[in-house]
Amino acid sequence: MIRERLRLSCDARYCKAEAFYPAKGWSHEPGNLDFCRKHTVQRAARFICPPDHKHDETRTCYVAHKCRCDGCTEGSRASEETRRRQHLYGTFDNGLVDAAPVRAHIEMLQASGLGWKRIAELAGVGYTAISQLIYGRKGSSTDPRKGEMLKRVAREKAEKILALQPSLEFLREGALVPSLGTHRRIQALVCNGWSLNAISTRLDIGASNMTTLLRRDQVRKATHQAVEALFAELWNVQAPTSTWHEKASATRAIRYATARRWLPPLAWDDPDTDREPPTVEDDDLVDEMVVELTLQGERLRLTPAERRECVSRLHRRRWSDGLIAETIGCNPRTVERIRDELGLIAFDQTELRTRGAA
Repeated sequence: MIRERLRLSCDARYCKAEAFYPAKGWSHEPGNLDFCRKHTVQRAARFICPPDHKHDETRTCYVAHKCRCDGCTEGSRASEETRRRQHLYGTFDNGLVDAAPVRAHIEMLQASGLGWKRIAELAGVGYTAISQLIYGRKGSSTDPRKGEMLKRVAREKAEKILALQPSLEFLREGALVPSLGTHRRIQALVCNGWSLNAISTRLDIGASNMTTLLRRDQVRKATHQAVEALFAELWNVQAPTSTWHEKASATRAIRYATARRWLPPLAWDDPDTDREPPTVEDDDLVDEMVVELTLQGERLRLTPAERRECVSRLHRRRWSDGLIAETIGCNPRTVERIRDELGLIAFDQTELRTRGAA
């Protein structure tokens, strides 16, 4: 009886080897797979990861562990084919996003008083992810990419970082926070007639320290919270004026705030984050109180409309350009330009009120 000889083809990809069964050096594996001598040797020498690894679910075993088992090989091939097709159709997404917005958000969180390690802990990402976004890539001194700023970051990490918003509850005791909100709240209370001495008494802060507090760029977390609590209590309460002393103190406080153009409580939606200064809808709005105080000799910050109004009124009194400029705190040439803009004639020098005459 003559046994029929079977012709075999190697099942390795792109291999065209053929032989008659049984073929010397060929191997037969489950699944009706036959491999030539070359691929039999290669498959025998391949590295196979432990069975608890996610072989065909990710490309980690194939790329990093150099595993060449059937599952990893087929999974890597399918993944590469999918990636190639996505590139072809313009739908490829590598899971990376622009790092610039994430870096800007981290800088904003740092400005609120959070350190970069604290940000990593709160966002649930590694220290390296945050430090590389801020300071650039890590590496040895011979690494040419050391210090290079990241251009892209993993979407998952970016979403975690962007979801973190600044809050005092995240800060440790004794941390320093921006003083902008503290300054605005104190200034708003002064606009309501509360003097700095009265505010310092309620805050249990030395009166001499209030001026220093208003000059600082940062304040302690406890100070910020104390001012915030006082503002919540007094923002809609005018300073008492039952006695002569209280009335004089409130008047001085209001004049002090007006001279510095401080804004009242209702000018802010959020004193900590609102942009400054709030835009005024009417650019030609003139504050009569500011104009009157300027004409009385107070040095106040004037808007262009208020400066024109002061020049117009003082010109009617026949004041010289030099005296007007000294009164409103500007250059005499600015006064001359305003006169030309308003069409005000130049009086004879003998008719003008000068500094000596004043």
